[in-house]
Amino acid sequence: MIELRPDLPILKVKKPLYVTFYKTGDDTAVRSAIVALPASMAGDRGVLSLRLKFALVDRDGPQTQELIERMNGGEDEGWFAYGDHPVQVGCYSIMLARLKGEQPGGKSNFAETREQLNQKFQKSSGNAEIACLLSNLAVVDALLGQKEAAVAEAKRAVEMLPISKDALEGPGIVMNLAVVYAWTDEFDRAFETLSPLTKTPFGIFYGQLKRDPYWDPLRKDPRFEKLLAELAPRD
Repeated sequence: MIELRPDLPILKVKKPLYVTFYKTGDDTAVRSAIVALPASMAGDRGVLSLRLKFALVDRDGPQTQELIERMNGGEDEGWFAYGDHPVQVGCYSIMLARLKGEQPGGKSNFAETREQLNQKFQKSSGNAEIACLLSNLAVVDALLGQKEAAVAEAKRAVEMLPISKDALEGPGIVMNLAVVYAWTDEFDRAFETLSPLTKTPFGIFYGQLKRDPYWDPLRKDPRFEKLLAELAPRD
């Protein structure tokens, strides 16, 4: 694709993302590829979205906040959680607040972000888009402390688009169910949901499990290290 579409330099960033980061958890090559992009792409929303994703991966609060402000609202390019569809940039602010140990449930701007995502979900069409957006909405609700709603939404999304019907989008939706369980203190259910994904094609990758902030509530559990060991690259 890089050879066929030289007009899309962002592909040179996505290659180390999929090939190196997902396999090893090392984002050095991704960051180098971002730096090597043409200067004219510095404000490109796709580039900013990837930078935002990795600012969260590195738990770099100041850079995350800076990028959120620079994107000035609107949507990302589908890197929030595992629903693989664009969501409001404000969702990253909610995630950042939880990583800081805050309880963001009562903040009006977070409620507004949640409602914007809900409206997008309500207006979506096609099983894949509907299920993916509902899945991401469930993650947001989990982060906001809305446990019952989050679990119900995440389960419904899995029922709408199971892996047996969509082998590409389906695993991400199941991953989001595990994320919801993780952030609602349902650790046993989180591991029960996550464990099969280590053996599922296009399921959870080592780099995602090792580095992504969505799994932080599980990291102190010995079962987490066991899953990491199962996914660790062998070569």
